[in-house]
Order: sequence, then structure tokens, then C-alpha cells
Amino acid sequence: MDHDHDEQAPGLFVNRGLAILRADKANVLRPLLRQTVAYEHHVGGELIARGMGWVEEVLGDDPEISSIFTPLTITINVDAFQSVEFDLSEPGHLRYTLRSNDAVVEIEYRAGATIPRSEPVRTWLEYRGEEYVQIELPTQAWPSADAASDVSEPGRSDS
Repeated sequence: MDHDHDEQAPGLFVNRGLAILRADKANVLRPLLRQTVAYEHHVGGELIARGMGWVEEVLGDDPEISSIFTPLTITINVDAFQSVEFDLSEPGHLRYTLRSNDAVVEIEYRAGATIPRSEPVRTWLEYRGEEYVQIELPTQAWPSADAASDVSEPGRSDS
């Protein structure tokens, strides 16, 4: 019996599991959209960073966008992680473990959880513009060195 098609078929997940396909990873992370979550980043078992942030975007088909974790906003690119382990079995409590080689990001959402006063940003409504600046720099907007030399100055003729 040929089992190749089984590897391409969508998985069946009931409350918990391990997603490795792009679409499955994106789907299981979707409940985090527009939520404030706690996160921890570990590399080689060592804690690198922890904090809380607002999940602004979960995407999976744009290799030009990095996964970004800041107190202001979180963007998760599912292609940056080999797998997403999740446990959604407790109502109102979502736990995720995103793995990429020896790097691990743990994300947790708890409905109704109070956010510690030490956290600088709680939601977009509490955003304080004088403290934070968000800049979006699409990589396609930057000219290459070759393209910059090809552009002539306005009003200037090469003849």
C-alpha cells in the first residue's frame, strides 16, 4: 500500500499535537492572533529572552519576513520553525512550543490573565507613541547597488 499521500494529507489534531506542515503550523497558531501572550526564547537550553507581546501576524509563505518578538508586537513566520507543538486542552489556556534546531520559543496565552504592571505595552489601545516607534521596512523597497547606479538624475541628459 502506498503511504506517500498520507504524509501530504492534513493532520487530525484534537486539543494537542505536533504540526510540521506549513498550513498546519499556521492553523494551530491562528488562535493567538490579536492576543497578548507571554513568551520565552531558549537556545541550547539557555533562556535568551522572555516577555509579553501582542500577536499582530502569523504568516507562512513570505521568506522575506522574520519572526519578531517585542513588547509592542509579535510577528510569527511559521517557515522559521521546523515544528509547532501545542496543547489547547485546557479551556482558555493555549500553550505552544516552536522549535528550530536548538532554538525553542514557548508561547502561552491565558484568557483573563492579568498583565503585570512591569510590562510596557498591554494592547494596541494602550500604545504610547512617545515611548515606542514601529518601522516597517519591506526588503523590496531598498534598491540594490546596481539599480542605484542605473538611475539618472531628473532633468539631466546623457547626450
